[in-house]
Amino acid sequence: MIFFDFILIAISCISIPLIVAVMLDIFYAERKKVRFSLRRTSVWYMCVFALSFIPAVLLVTQLA
Repeated sequence: MIFFDFILIAISCISIPLIVAVMLDIFYAERKKVRFSLRRTSVWYMCVFALSFIPAVLLVTQLA
């Protein structure tokens, strides 16, 4: 059961941060008057993924 919990958490923590990272980079590019950058988006994605996945895994492992 805990394995399936990790799979569901991973799926949600992969798709949602990707959308948030793209939106963050679009707003950042508009504000700073620079072009959209996939490199910068990947950095945003790593940050948002870490902020969402690590606490979720810690919560699931403490509840198990």
